[in-house]
Amino acid sequence: MSKTISCTYRRWYRRIGLSVVLLVVLVAVNRRAFGQSCPNPSYPTATAAPIDSTSCSVEGNGGAETAQNEAKNNFCAAGPKPITILEMVSLQKQVQDDKSIPFGNPDQHPLTNSAGPAENRKPLQALGEGSEVVLTGFVKISRQEGAESVNCGSHVPKEDAYHDIHISIVAKPAASECTGVVVEMIPHHRPNSWTADLVSAVKTAKLPVRVTGQLMFDSSHSPCVAGKPVSGDPLRASLWEVHPIYKFEVCTSGDCGSGSGWVPIEEWKK
Repeated sequence: MSKTISCTYRRWYRRIGLSVVLLVVLVAVNRRAFGQSCPNPSYPTATAAPIDSTSCSVEGNGGAETAQNEAKNNFCAAGPKPITILEMVSLQKQVQDDKSIPFGNPDQHPLTNSAGPAENRKPLQALGEGSEVVLTGFVKISRQEGAESVNCGSHVPKEDAYHDIHISIVAKPAASECTGVVVEMIPHHRPNSWTADLVSAVKTAKLPVRVTGQLMFDSSHSPCVAGKPVSGDPLRASLWEVHPIYKFEVCTSGDCGSGSGWVPIEEWKK
């Protein structure tokens, strides 16, 4: 009897051991190193950032947000073209007319099609997601973000270098945040000098900025309604963002309409 029990326990332990090995392998697969599908990504700096030394891939924490996280971490957009805040607001209206695209919280936002995030990105790509754009305006707010799925949440340290910098861009310095759009400096390959405080200093100086990056739709939120914010959501007129930012420039003269006078924010700091 004891031999039979002993054999049963050995088989049971072997199964547990195999399950643990499989779990470790699955976790390791999900925690791949950060990389891009294109040969020459438009990283703000080629130098790896602190988060790039961790196993936080483009999928972030994955799950239902996998496709959106991959979009947020895309440095492969090409063919920069100018875009305005008004054009990004117009794109928002097109999303709201397409009931196949989910976004926001349907319990709080009357224009929400259904709860986000959007897992099928093809309708958004047809509207421009994945293209490289150049947006000019003024910094309204700059805020250091905390843990998010896109940056692997609690799987990375609770430090600023591992999280996004949320920036609101408006057409005029005095404009309401609800009239603007969001641009994001993500932690991957981010220069050390790119901080929320530095961007806030540009706001204080009331200098125009020019942001180059990928056009993407953040379907996890809701836009303002009639100029008023939706509870629990960051203020913006459109859920279309420049995310991630490839290049952030400042107009030192205050008027760079001729196309000259723009300097990278890291040089403006100096």
